[in-house]
Amino acid sequence: MAAYSITSFLIFPFFLLVLALTPLSISGFPHSSSASNQLDFWSKNVLTNMPDTVLSKLSPLSKHDSDYLSSLLVSKKSISSDAKFCSKANLACSFASKGLQKIKNGYNEYGAISTSHASEEVDPNSFFMLSKFEKGNKVHLPNLNDQIPPRSFLPYEIASKISISPNDLQNMFPASFTSPATKEAIQTTLLYCSAPTLKGEIKSCPKSLEEMIEFSKNVLGEKELVALTSKSTKGSGKELLIGNVKELDAKKVVSCHEVFLPFAAYFCHLLSSTRLYAVDLVELETRAPVNTVLAICHMDTSSWPANHVAFKILKSSPGKAEACHWFTQIDLVWIGNGKN
Repeated sequence: MAAYSITSFLIFPFFLLVLALTPLSISGFPHSSSASNQLDFWSKNVLTNMPDTVLSKLSPLSKHDSDYLSSLLVSKKSISSDAKFCSKANLACSFASKGLQKIKNGYNEYGAISTSHASEEVDPNSFFMLSKFEKGNKVHLPNLNDQIPPRSFLPYEIASKISISPNDLQNMFPASFTSPATKEAIQTTLLYCSAPTLKGEIKSCPKSLEEMIEFSKNVLGEKELVALTSKSTKGSGKELLIGNVKELDAKKVVSCHEVFLPFAAYFCHLLSSTRLYAVDLVELETRAPVNTVLAICHMDTSSWPANHVAFKILKSSPGKAEACHWFTQIDLVWIGNGKN
């Protein structure tokens, strides 16, 4: 399998990138049979390297453990009834951390279509207009750090048997519904997944890594994908300067935002009339490079709800202006390989 960064994507034409690809390294990440299957599926469908944030979510389950989990599903037993197994599978069957009162869904803070959350919970710098991309402009970068407890993907054969519905999830993970933090976060995820689609929107809540890749392939009409992420979380919460800005040549873009379920999960969608950018951010005084962050601009907001938090931040209304937002490091952006 091969890899290239946002930076290389900006500098070289696509046909030259193919010549410069480097092998994937998975040092420090799980080598279980489930993880190997997930890596193999990625390598067959995705040209770019698997980001560390995705590598860290590969399933640690052996085939024996995966078979045991399947037996729990067949017997309709609660997964969270076996606390040791939950820990072994790296699932959030319960959450009792005293330090985190409320789990942040990444899509809640930075996504484009959240409608039911109070604007005071959203960084006022999360949304901006295209004019912000003028070189030399000051920008206050929101927090790009992962604010969701670590969980692993379920193996595909397990995830495919689980329904994202309140009843099924509560039957399989009852402990997650006894904790206020996890219960609210799950309910928020279910709200995203069940909300009506907007005009021109295609969306899904994939329950596994494989489902996310297949959804992106189908929506983009591609046999092979390119996966992009923001370079890092450096500069989070700081005032920085806009450096070089590059619009990526992507006619269609699938955005996947991590959301909270007891296992690793994403909300993925394609919206029409979008522009994708890679933005270099530099220090105010020294102009030293800080980060390269992905941003997307939704050019047509006419079908967005009038109470969308972006309009309050931008002092705008549906259809009156574009709405841009940054991608956190845990978000994934899928585009085609440019051959179709």
